Amino acid sequence: MRPEAYQMLAEREDDYWWHCARRVMSLDLLRRHGVQAGSRWLDLGCGTGGNLGLLDAINPSLVLGLDVSPIALNIARTKRPRTLLVRADVSRVLPFYDATFDTVTAFNVLCHSWIESDTAVIGEIARVLRPGGVFLLTEPAFSILSREMDVAAMARRRYRCREIVDMCRSANLQPRLASYFTSFGFPLLLAWKLVAELKSGGRNKNESAPDMAPIHPALNKLLRSLAVLESKAIVRGLRLPFGTTIVCVTQKPRT
Repeated sequence: MRPEAYQMLAEREDDYWWHCARRVMSLDLLRRHGVQAGSRWLDLGCGTGGNLGLLDAINPSLVLGLDVSPIALNIARTKRPRTLLVRADVSRVLPFYDATFDTVTAFNVLCHSWIESDTAVIGEIARVLRPGGVFLLTEPAFSILSREMDVAAMARRRYRCREIVDMCRSANLQPRLASYFTSFGFPLLLAWKLVAELKSGGRNKNESAPDMAPIHPALNKLLRSLAVLESKAIVRGLRLPFGTTIVCVTQKPRT
């Protein structure tokens, strides 16, 4: 990402409604799909470290964050000084033995422009995941929702659920859940894009997206509550047909 994007992420990921709700959903999903105390966890593309406390509630035996950016890792060290952090390129062979981890997460990683092959990255995740291990990922959804936030984060693409599921299956990871998330954000972002386009007459392509601007605490709290309610429904089996984000949970076969 751009250097200023790392700083923005570090400043908001602890409290911003979307990040908070995604962590709640991710922990609930990992628990539901068998992640237990003592697990060995790799957070691939850990960024500035906002998610590295995700499994604290279930006491993992190992927490390891990996990222290619020294800027991101320096910030992550200030947030999680006792967490093991590794600098490596996720587009290359991961510096770990086969079947090292019980759990792997990747939060909005495959979409980035420096990822040479998203299928190859998932293949490496499958390699380092132990039999029976769980892989959870989130990715931005629907190219029609692309905006200035994507440019700042150097995101090259957005996905559909079917694409994510197919890539995981090609790596012999069995899908357990795939759904869109924050469905209420989909029409809001579409409406914003339409209004911005009409106001600019199609000329101004650099107007900041609403999710890049500061948000009032009361609105942040409301959106967080809505997103957490939606996440609880997803954990219980609801599958949403659209949203701003994709969440997918897969498992490596035991044999």
